[in-house]
Amino acid sequence: MLAMFEMFYAMLRNASMALVFAAFSSTCASAASFTIEPGLLGDLRDQRVLLAGKVKELDEVSKQIVVAQADKRAATASIRRLEGESEQARTKLEKLQAFDRDNPGTISREQVVAAEDQNRQAFSALKTAREKKSGADARINSLSVDSSAKYAEFLRLQKSFERDVGRVVDTQLQERLRVLQVKKEVSVTERVACGDDSIPVCKERSKKAAELKATEMGSVVFVNSLTEVKNFKLSKEELRSEVQATLSNKVFSNQHMVGETEYETTITANVEPAIGDTLREQMALGIRSQVYDMVGGRIDFSQVQDPSQFSDEQGDEVPVRSAKIKKKKVVQEEAVEEQEAPQETAPRQPAPAPAPVRRLEKPTFTF
Repeated sequence: MLAMFEMFYAMLRNASMALVFAAFSSTCASAASFTIEPGLLGDLRDQRVLLAGKVKELDEVSKQIVVAQADKRAATASIRRLEGESEQARTKLEKLQAFDRDNPGTISREQVVAAEDQNRQAFSALKTAREKKSGADARINSLSVDSSAKYAEFLRLQKSFERDVGRVVDTQLQERLRVLQVKKEVSVTERVACGDDSIPVCKERSKKAAELKATEMGSVVFVNSLTEVKNFKLSKEELRSEVQATLSNKVFSNQHMVGETEYETTITANVEPAIGDTLREQMALGIRSQVYDMVGGRIDFSQVQDPSQFSDEQGDEVPVRSAKIKKKKVVQEEAVEEQEAPQETAPRQPAPAPAPVRRLEKPTFTF
């Protein structure tokens, strides 16, 4: 019998909580709609348009920096390859010229000219690659300066926009809290099963149950989870109602036994809802979402970063050992460029007592 009474009591309590939740949802739904002063609304929309445009500009600059970095990496790779080719062409030309000086008429003039052309082309290609790398560096530097200025302007616009939106949210939140946190008088009657308890103990339990029911009737229901509140309609089913309210001016009356197994108490009290920080935050999120919808939609700032921070991307370094070698090669190549048409040197004077000279075999050069 006791178990049946407890089950009946639990059903009554759940039913009362459902009614409270329905009443709260109805109240919130009616209070969810609001308007923004036309001048402020227009200003927020203009700010949002400027902010969206600045986000697009930053995205475009980021793409240009990526392209410039790719060009720089390609030029760097070409430089490394062409340095080797230029060195080979220069070495072949020097060997061919030296052999021609020591053995006049052995090598045809066409072979020497072909080697000179190959050396000239290799040096020209290397020079072009270096110019491309320098151009890519200049573009990256210019884009970095431009992106830094655009990002600073974006931060300024974002701060101004969010500040104005926050003011609207705070105003609307305070208005809704004022509507919800209204003290009201309630009068409820609650009955509990005594079971094996004595009458004084059962009477005290009846008073506690009556207080709880009065609190539930005048309290608000909030979600103790990560669910969002949008337009004050809970968006997920994982909900838990939590009682938060204060009772004052409590008057207990009509306290008596009902039959031999139950005790009944009536309470009249003033109940003031207490809205906790969790529900306040969810209410503010709901209002903020509405404001964003009214001004043109929310802008996702999570992917917005300063493009200039990524302008010094790795991948364009030259090996450490190339510091000295590179300088040496430049000097050699400049010397080769000046030596595009090597002049024939005068034949060496024979020694006073020349020894028999053995003729060298004609070498084979591959071009």
